[in-house]
Parts: sequence; structure tokens; C-alpha cells
Amino acid sequence: MLNVFPDEQEKLDLPAYFSVGLHPWYVHESTWEEQLEKVRASVSDKMVIAVGETGLDKKVAIDYALQWKAFSAQLDISAGLKKPLIVHCVRSYSEMLAIRKKSDLSIPWIFHWFNADEQIARELIRKNCYLSFGHMLFNEQSKAYRIFQHMPPGHVFFETDDAGYTIREIYERAANIRKMQSGELKNTILDNFNRCFQV
Repeated sequence: MLNVFPDEQEKLDLPAYFSVGLHPWYVHESTWEEQLEKVRASVSDKMVIAVGETGLDKKVAIDYALQWKAFSAQLDISAGLKKPLIVHCVRSYSEMLAIRKKSDLSIPWIFHWFNADEQIARELIRKNCYLSFGHMLFNEQSKAYRIFQHMPPGHVFFETDDAGYTIREIYERAANIRKMQSGELKNTILDNFNRCFQV
């Protein structure tokens, strides 16, 4: 699945599944509402199977209250269309868990580039969330690496996120960590994809 930003709607002509969303790094007071209208115009496309990437990030110099507005609006879009939400979350897991408790738990959330501790991971999984792992699996000091082998495989995805690794390399690394065949892991992820996105 490819991620599309609001000004990249021409990419929707490609033969692929997409997510479309306003990323918290690009939420600006003067443009976010216009960008959000572009998201709304795109997400009804049958090839757009998720809303996002959206979320909250305390490390960037974007007003946090404004990030909340954009995230909340996209949460409403996701709920209205019953499409999963792709979540970018940096130093905001307590806020995410709080809002997740109040949301429709039948709509999955996928936490992009997950790199938090096992307690948070298990709490999210209990609330019908999926955790997406990528290049941090190559860093044995990362939280992602340390917890990945303990995560239920039925709530896992993989991603490249332009981090210098191919998706094949990510799969091979993940399979090696879990001591399983990459083909077996691929079948599990395909099951996860079909269950989460219902396509």
C-alpha cells in the first residue's frame, strides 16, 4: 500500500492500494483545512483503503493543538467511511490510548513505524490496533527490535518508509528474528491485510 499526501492525488491513477492523509509534519494554520478537503475528496476512491498517515508528534515544531485538530478531523473521516487509520505517533502514546478508548474499536488503527515498549504494544493490540515495523528491526538496541519477537503475529505489518531497506529485506530480517520461514510470515501478513482492510 502506498501513502499519498493531499497534493499527490495524481498518484491515485497507479494500479495500487493507497492511504491518503494529512501528516502532522505538514499541518499548517493557513492550509490545513484546504488540505483536509483534498483528503476528503480522495478517500472515497475504492483504491484508497485507509485514512492517513495522520497523528501526533511532539518532536516537531508544529503546534500540538493544531495537530490535534487535523488528527481529530481525519479520525472522523475514518469512522464515517469505516476505513482503517494509519497513525504516526511520536511521544504521544498516552494521548493516543486515551482517544482510542473513546473511538469505534471495530475500525482498526495501524501504528506506523512502531517503536515503543511492550506494555504500550499490548495495550494497543487489545484495542484492535496493528503495529507496523520497518528499519528499526535492524537496530538491536531499539524498542522495536526488542519487542518484535514477542508480538502476536496476527497484529503485525511491515513497511519500508524510504529508510534504505527493501520490503524483501524487512521480511527476511523479521523472519530471522522470529526464527520462521519468510514465506510463512508473508502468509500471516497477507491474512492480517485481508482482515484489517477487508479488500
